[in-house]
Amino acid sequence: MKAESKDFVNLFPSQEKRPLSALNSGAAREQFFRDQLSITTWLSLGAVAQGLLFFALGRIAFLPGVTVILYRVVVAYLQATGWMHNPYMDGIIKQKTSAQFPDASGSYGSTPANNDVVVLLIGFRNNHPLGVLAPGVKEIGGAFQAMNKDLDAQAEKFDFLGMTSWLNASTRETQNESLAVGYFKTVEGLHAFAHDDLHRKWWAWWNSNYKQWDHMSIYHEVYHAPKGHWESIYVNSHVSGIQSTTSKVVDEKTGKEMWASPIVDASRGLLRTSAGRMSRSEATEHDKYGADPYQ
Repeated sequence: MKAESKDFVNLFPSQEKRPLSALNSGAAREQFFRDQLSITTWLSLGAVAQGLLFFALGRIAFLPGVTVILYRVVVAYLQATGWMHNPYMDGIIKQKTSAQFPDASGSYGSTPANNDVVVLLIGFRNNHPLGVLAPGVKEIGGAFQAMNKDLDAQAEKFDFLGMTSWLNASTRETQNESLAVGYFKTVEGLHAFAHDDLHRKWWAWWNSNYKQWDHMSIYHEVYHAPKGHWESIYVNSHVSGIQSTTSKVVDEKTGKEMWASPIVDASRGLLRTSAGRMSRSEATEHDKYGADPYQ
């Protein structure tokens, strides 16, 4: 059976204003600071605070902690049983989706992975016992924030699509490396950013300081995936990864510049399978496994 060749169906309307990258949403900073201390240190700080409260207030000092724990248990139970709204499900797309970029007119077409994608992985890790108080950490943190904002502000100039942030929690207990994953349309756009004034400023700053601040690690990796050499699939997922990007399009009816999401329905046609999503098959290779649960 040949897969359908209908245009892909986007699931989110275009926006007049470009949304900020997921990395600039604000929550990343909280996770970064929480990772600066180990669980035992956080518990010890809590124990000290509890001891001081007990010294000042007596047995009533236990009331705030007990109240908070009881509240958390009750809320978790009510959410799990459906009696209360579960905020963790906010933004979940309850179907199978994929990322496909529209053309300049906003059409998604019917050919999967019909654009090149450039992926930048850029990371930082601090190896100093003072954590965020170590020399240079404030400066490099400010540099990363400034450059992230610059990418959002000049997205068209740099062919920038969006960026997400991650914390590597598999190597050590605390002060783990932070990683940003950026998506670009072209290598030329990425290189234009690398050689632009702001990045050059901080590049020169790093080159002049890295020997004295060898407790700080930075790195990057770049991957260029030509069209037909990448794919994505999400099921019951929030907007994440490459799906959090946006592309500028021009509405053919109004002539207005808009920002389009790449999220499309992947339950039918060529987007049903990995090979299909890379334009390498008619997406029939899963037919032998029986009924498709997403149709």
